[in-house]
Amino acid sequence: MATLVFRLKYVPDEEADDIRQLLNDNDIPFYETSAGRWQVSMAGLWVKDKAQALQARTLIKADQIERARDMVPPSFGQWILGYLQHARQNPVEALFTLFAVALILGISIGPFMMWF
Repeated sequence: MATLVFRLKYVPDEEADDIRQLLNDNDIPFYETSAGRWQVSMAGLWVKDKAQALQARTLIKADQIERARDMVPPSFGQWILGYLQHARQNPVEALFTLFAVALILGISIGPFMMWF
């Protein structure tokens, strides 16, 4: 049975290419699945052999630690601009997220607001 070693959802193409190259450089055979037309499937890199999957995860984890070390956290303004860009690209997901947040806040705070 195949083992998922790296999820590709929301991963930049450059990072995904680097992970593919990392696996190729270490002679780890893998195959890739896409999310499909409606983005409901699992997009990822898979390895069939369990021992090689463990080795691949170790290599990927080391690579991700190195990437995290080089990252600079975004400021609040950059975060807002990033969310707005994501909302422009995925309007239905953004509206559903805002609706879910409003619903949870309403359910959480609503009973306390009745006393005023």
